[in-house]
Amino acid sequence: MPIVKKAIIEEIVDQYFEEASFLWSQRDIAVTSSIYSLQDMIHMDERVEAHIDGLRVAGEYGWTLCEAGIAEDEPGTVFTATIIAFESGDKERIELVIDLGCGSRAAFRAMISGLGWMDTKQFNTIITGLVNAESPHYRRVGIAACGIRRVNPRTHLDKAINDPDLLLKTTALKAAGELKRVDLIPLLQSYFEHEDDACRFEAARSAILLGDRSAMDTLSAFVLSLSPFTLPAMQIALRLADASTARNWLKAQSRDPGQRRQMLLGTGMTGDPAYLPMLIKQMSNPELARAAADAFLMITGVQLGENELEGQWPDGYEVVPNDDPADENVEMDPDEDLPWPDAELVKQWWGQNGGSFAPGKRYLAGNLISSAHCTQVLKTGSQPHRQAAALELALSQPEALYFNVRESGSRQ
Repeated sequence: MPIVKKAIIEEIVDQYFEEASFLWSQRDIAVTSSIYSLQDMIHMDERVEAHIDGLRVAGEYGWTLCEAGIAEDEPGTVFTATIIAFESGDKERIELVIDLGCGSRAAFRAMISGLGWMDTKQFNTIITGLVNAESPHYRRVGIAACGIRRVNPRTHLDKAINDPDLLLKTTALKAAGELKRVDLIPLLQSYFEHEDDACRFEAARSAILLGDRSAMDTLSAFVLSLSPFTLPAMQIALRLADASTARNWLKAQSRDPGQRRQMLLGTGMTGDPAYLPMLIKQMSNPELARAAADAFLMITGVQLGENELEGQWPDGYEVVPNDDPADENVEMDPDEDLPWPDAELVKQWWGQNGGSFAPGKRYLAGNLISSAHCTQVLKTGSQPHRQAAALELALSQPEALYFNVRESGSRQ
């Protein structure tokens, strides 16, 4: 009987590991999804925590599962193993997690999410050792963790920005903006012409978050580039540029078929209802319909399903990627989780409600952008709207906290 009991317990703990990893992967998608709110995130986080707690209680066997199952190409396992390893304080476990976590961008993000998950007392216990470490990998982990937890590592951040290791330097430049280190503006400015794109971008983005508008020229160069920094640069530049400049940028992107989707998303960032008729027109184009609807929602706050404006999957439209082994297009559909709009019904809605929106003004989720409205959106809005509200507040208040809508729901 004892043997049977032990097998049953281990079987349950196996499920804890699998479920914790899977649920975090689902959460990672949910934090940017328009169908999730803060309350939804709290509920999801409670489920993740329950499975993590099961691994904690399992002790050595819980770690054995983490050690055997952790994989760089499965970020959920990295997240789970990170929490168990760092909470144990075991140096060998921590080294294993950091080595794997630094192996790829996705694994690194999952590892930092795991550190961000830890309670404040445990986080404070481990963070000093990380930011003080000799290894640039360890210091990079520590600085990134400080960034998402909004914990100021003080002079360690200055040193990291000046470090010759490019990954550490870039991470620190990004953290300077997240932590609202206004005192570092002169140091950030020295990187506006750095030869490395990532360093140049992160320095400019952070400087702007700190109120230094002289960084706009550097950041704007990324808006019309074809790079991983284009969309992040748009997120800030289109919120600060005058209407004419923003229009010229979006018009230039519209001429390139490869940039039309992000052009549509960019109209939502401007918040200007002048773009709404164009967005409605694009909802008849299956390739761009969901992105156009997403931008429409960003400005108007209108939920398609709740207002009976949702459409059907278009006839003949193929899923990307598909099941054809000969098809070389393996990229995921970026709009996979977005609803399909019914262009005609949306057009009718606009005809009835368009008078409530003034072209040339800036709106978020149906209301003119203001500190009070953005604060309310942080409480009740969908995740993309909450992220937009946090960014609007951070840009308008250089010394105020840059709210992290990806953090553990209970801490938010």
